[in-house]
Amino acid sequence: MRNVYILHGCCDREEFEDTSIPSGSNFHWIPWLQKQLIVKGYNCQTPEMPTPYKPSYTRWKKLFDIYPLDLETTLVAHSCGGGFFLRYLSEAPQKLKKLILVAPWIDPDHKLGDFLKFDLNPDFAHLIEEIHIFYSKDEAVEGVKETIELLRKTYPNIEYHEFESHGHFCLGEMGTEAFPELLKMVIK
Repeated sequence: MRNVYILHGCCDREEFEDTSIPSGSNFHWIPWLQKQLIVKGYNCQTPEMPTPYKPSYTRWKKLFDIYPLDLETTLVAHSCGGGFFLRYLSEAPQKLKKLILVAPWIDPDHKLGDFLKFDLNPDFAHLIEEIHIFYSKDEAVEGVKETIELLRKTYPNIEYHEFESHGHFCLGEMGTEAFPELLKMVIK
């Protein structure tokens, strides 16, 4: 079965506790993408990771380990969700269909403690059929540009997709929940 797992990023505690703001798995372009994929026959899940304002790798891993991964699986992640997938795959390489990271962030200054404290494994990339990185020239989140530079050095053969004005690929910066470029990459 064609599985797609979409992982949200982190937020601060104030955003997390604000009941007028959707949860991470129901915000920005994530619900739009999930609906598009479900309509096209994909099994698409958007797990809600625990305490995204103070993430624990052990807790996130325990939750994510319930999802089966195989050659028909695509992983999509935003921001520190991308950092989580990079650590997850660096520590336990898996054969996958695709890995698509949107504005990936691996916390180069370790602001989140040991959540993303790991070494990138350059060898896991050969197990994945396609790897795509989406980033924007006007990215304002500290550490994303450094993450992209490190990924380019570590994985020079994967595909990078540059945008002019998508910021951190959040609803406010994009002005829409629709993300057709990402949908196209998942289903192509």
